[in-house]
Amino acid sequence: MTASAGSGRRWSSRLLRFRPRVLVIAGIALFLGAVARFHQPGTGFSSLLSIGDILNDSKVTALRQVPHHVYEGSAGYDGAYYVQLALHPALDNPELTKAIDNLPYRARRILLSWTAWLAGLGRPAWIVQAYALLNVASWLALAVLLWRWLAPPTFSGVLRWAGVMFSHGLCMSVSHALVDGPALLLAALGVRALAHGRPVLGGAALALGGLAKETGLLAASGLNFSPRAPRTWWPAAGQALLVALPLLLWMAYVRLRFGPAEDPGLGNFTLPLAGLAEKLGAIAGDLRGPEPAPLAWTTLAAVVGLVVQAAFFLLRWRPEERWWRVGATFAGLLLFLSTPVWEGYPGAATRVLLPMTLAFNLLVPAGARWLPVLVAGNLGMIAAVQEFRAPVEFHTLRTDPVLAGAVQVRPGPGWHGPEALDGHRWRWTAGRAELRVSNDSAGAIQLSFRAQAHPAEGERSLRVTLGERLLWGGPLAVRGATEVRFGATLPPGESILVFSTDRPAQRMGSDPRALAFRLSDVELLAAP
Repeated sequence: MTASAGSGRRWSSRLLRFRPRVLVIAGIALFLGAVARFHQPGTGFSSLLSIGDILNDSKVTALRQVPHHVYEGSAGYDGAYYVQLALHPALDNPELTKAIDNLPYRARRILLSWTAWLAGLGRPAWIVQAYALLNVASWLALAVLLWRWLAPPTFSGVLRWAGVMFSHGLCMSVSHALVDGPALLLAALGVRALAHGRPVLGGAALALGGLAKETGLLAASGLNFSPRAPRTWWPAAGQALLVALPLLLWMAYVRLRFGPAEDPGLGNFTLPLAGLAEKLGAIAGDLRGPEPAPLAWTTLAAVVGLVVQAAFFLLRWRPEERWWRVGATFAGLLLFLSTPVWEGYPGAATRVLLPMTLAFNLLVPAGARWLPVLVAGNLGMIAAVQEFRAPVEFHTLRTDPVLAGAVQVRPGPGWHGPEALDGHRWRWTAGRAELRVSNDSAGAIQLSFRAQAHPAEGERSLRVTLGERLLWGGPLAVRGATEVRFGATLPPGESILVFSTDRPAQRMGSDPRALAFRLSDVELLAAP
């Protein structure tokens, strides 16, 4: 062999090792780019908290006083409750009983609330942002750790890494600021520490995982014991009790403070396979429709992936392997999950069973023979794309640096939901609509407004008023767009811009909504 040939092979080998790393780095960059789209001027990353406007009247005062994104016509999701626990992590605010549904049940999962309170140094605005980003930090930590565990770098390793990091369950936890992602990180750290002969560190991580989410304690099946060695059972049982003790003590405190939970979560479980069968029946019904929605297909892919993962553990018996025990425990959990966990597109089961997904990707044997199993078990990645659809708003607010955070704009009554296509953003109205501008600065501001207006059908005119003052008025072009441009001086407090038209709204084609006109690409500029 010549020196040049040997050198060429070495460079080729290095290149093959480098390419998987590039894919992982690209995956992390893709994730960060998707998360960045959730950031909004004035409200930061609070859109990750999934706070709905149906909760407006019940939110704790501390949350009301912090600028945050609110989803219209929505009750939101669980992150909206957990962030309020983070604002009052000692559970000492009486407003919590009205703000949080089934407070004794949700208060069990207190670890992330404590963490956000500490990270935010007790300041509400910082706490809200910290809670919104805890899942992002957990994702990044797990991404680095998992890639190190899967070394040496291979393309199969990239698939396994992506199967966990871009699983629907983990992405859903990030996009809704849920407890599942951080709980998975703690379970992974705990089992990993146990495998490396560090029982105290491993047990502590598993105990913290239980405080993040109670089902995290099921990862204690990875404790040091052998099913074939009865002498190891009692020490393992003692260790399991110590792991569960912090959660048990916290639950006792919550019960003393609020009494028993109205719904302790038992409705999430049912007879073996009954919930899964109902889910598959619902999917079949959706697919038999005249035009199956893409969500039905992505839901089918996610459920098939979970079934393949569970079958891997239940059919390939390896009780001596630590990660197999963890995966098999959650595979058993899958059998008993009921409708509340399965319902939706694709539902909460993908995040409830995240430890099974991690164990599956760690344990599927290498080689081409197992590649179809690995791919099938990770079909849930297809559904993950839908979790990174950042909230769309039809307006853009730019403020002078002096007014940073002091000016907020939000749609009032009269608007239909925001829409977007090909880089344009808009909202239709039902006839009369309000745009509310909050000026929290000490003095008046100069507001410049520009937008494109489109009538629903036929001729109509548009008026924009501020109180009794006409800011803009005129007919709208039947074809094309009419530019709406005006300026106004707004005093401190809230000012309401009213958009009205001279003709009633009407329906167009198969759209069930009554439409009058739409404003698109709205731009507002606020200056002192």
